[in-house]
Amino acid sequence: MTEISFYSSEANQLDDNNMPASVDIDDKENKVVSSLVRFVNQLVDAENLIILAGSGTSLTFNKDGQAAIAPSMTDLWHSCESLDASKFEEVLKSVNYADVAGTWPDGEQKKDIELLLSLCDSYLPLKNLSATRQRRVTNFLSEAKNKIIKETSFVDKVKSEDWQSHNKFINTLGKRSPKQKRLKVFTTNYDLAFEVAASNTGVIVIDGFEFSKPYRFNPAWYQYDIVNRSQASEKGGAYLTNIIHLYKVHGSVDWVRRGTGVYKKDESAAVGGEPVFIYPSSTKYQNSYDSPYLDMMAAFLEAVQKPKTALLCVGFGFNDKHLNNAITMALRTNPEFMIMVATKDPFDTNGSFNAEVRTQFMSAIKAGDSRIGIADCSFKSLASLLPNRHKPSPEETLLSMFEQVIAKGSEQ
Repeated sequence: MTEISFYSSEANQLDDNNMPASVDIDDKENKVVSSLVRFVNQLVDAENLIILAGSGTSLTFNKDGQAAIAPSMTDLWHSCESLDASKFEEVLKSVNYADVAGTWPDGEQKKDIELLLSLCDSYLPLKNLSATRQRRVTNFLSEAKNKIIKETSFVDKVKSEDWQSHNKFINTLGKRSPKQKRLKVFTTNYDLAFEVAASNTGVIVIDGFEFSKPYRFNPAWYQYDIVNRSQASEKGGAYLTNIIHLYKVHGSVDWVRRGTGVYKKDESAAVGGEPVFIYPSSTKYQNSYDSPYLDMMAAFLEAVQKPKTALLCVGFGFNDKHLNNAITMALRTNPEFMIMVATKDPFDTNGSFNAEVRTQFMSAIKAGDSRIGIADCSFKSLASLLPNRHKPSPEETLLSMFEQVIAKGSEQ
């Protein structure tokens, strides 16, 4: 039995601890489950569907009782700490991390690796540290980035059967009706999970990089589309249905900055440069004015303000102030904007979910705002609820049959 919790203006029952009741996701007769299903269907059918994905989507690869494949943000903190525990503590003191980070409600200091890296980047240009501390922070920043790249380059370790949730998520939402806008996936993850899932399901990814080598970031590519010329008529082109736009807001394991451009690494055409990590926090806004972050944030701001827009925040804890501000502004100014939050433990006051955002959303729901829904569920559970609106083409049906024949042949 898989249990979930859902809170909306329709399913608004809270217990004495201000928590919605947990219900069996397979109990379709349950009022909470039926409300959740209706809300999900509204999202999928929206003309303009946007995904905002956080680390919780990748954590679905981890299995109980087995070594974790995908690291959480806390795991990345400990990985960077393990580089050299004594030097790590010195770095924390050098950038006054404890004064900025704050604590959780239980008094424990927050362990935010992106905030720490942001503080390091902020302190180094000032050059007000001693020579020893300046060198130590500089070395830590370089080593930490390389460590994070290593830890988040895990897709080759994922077994084929464990891609099921990602595959269904991308396949179901990525293949949309020509009358609907292209699916836009914004993710704060560095890993390549969504790219692999798209490849697994035959979905084409437009990620802002040119198709020719070396792959250089060019936001103009988000404005282009792809048609099937063999099916096009004189009156217009036959737009492909299996295309998504992917925006990696915080950078990627395969991005490097060289000179004034950002490039995608390729094994056959090595491109040297510095890793591209974007970790904006409440203490640093300089990254907001650099490409590609500026281009991606502009795209997000534009998307959430469009009519008939639905935003699905999955595995996202709302710990990016830039994105939070854009979402709350859309709720205030766009009457046709709806949002669903689907992540683990969004109602836990001692958890990592942003407390201010939780209060805002729950207060709006209590006041009767039907545009907001909050679900306590895993990425796997959410993927299982997604309705498949796509009708396979004859080519897709033939390919599926061929793959099944090949699979059976290899088993014999």
